[in-house]
Amino acid sequence: MSIAILLPSYNEEENIAQTIEAIEKIKSSATDGNTWQIYLADGGSTDKTREIAKEHGAIVLDFSERGKGRAIKYAFTNIDSDYLIIMDADISYPAAAIPQILEKLKNESCDVVIGSRFSGSIEQGAMKPLNSIGNQMLTIAGNILYKNKTSDLCSGMQGFTKKAYKNMNIDAPHFEVEANFFVEADKKGLKICEIPIDYKRRGGVSKLSFKHGIKIGLYLLKRKF
Repeated sequence: MSIAILLPSYNEEENIAQTIEAIEKIKSSATDGNTWQIYLADGGSTDKTREIAKEHGAIVLDFSERGKGRAIKYAFTNIDSDYLIIMDADISYPAAAIPQILEKLKNESCDVVIGSRFSGSIEQGAMKPLNSIGNQMLTIAGNILYKNKTSDLCSGMQGFTKKAYKNMNIDAPHFEVEANFFVEADKKGLKICEIPIDYKRRGGVSKLSFKHGIKIGLYLLKRKF
């Protein structure tokens, strides 16, 4: 089986090496005989993110437009692995959760596996109170609007079967992309599962703001109606 680890990024030069090293540690301890490859879906970084990722063995996809969603859409069309796991490149999501996500995808008939911060643990200072409230409100809205259910709609760590990611219509340009996954899973009849994860403080400054939460909410409504 082939496994792709996809790291969407934008100006993460201070975090990308540590993120890749954490994944490589999990990869080296795996005994399942699967082949692993790390990919960088970079949304037009202006720092040394790409160069550092290449130095650490990642395949840097040839894409330079701004937008997390756009970069992921490009990656989905250029990766052909049996399983794909996305995790943000800011060291906040645990590489140690990758084997558990793979186990769910392989053995529990899950098409999408969300690493839930809210059913796991959130390190003090990792998420601002306003962001926490916003995330939970968006999750509630998504659960009301769509058939699939989750406790963390906006999680930046998710796993997919090939059937799932190859059949998703990714039309969200930016940080709405996790809502895009959730909506597409509903539209395509894909089964969503969850695992609890430990969410840590990111390195550097967060790129999320209140306006992104508004856009995610509007995206959920737009795709429903």
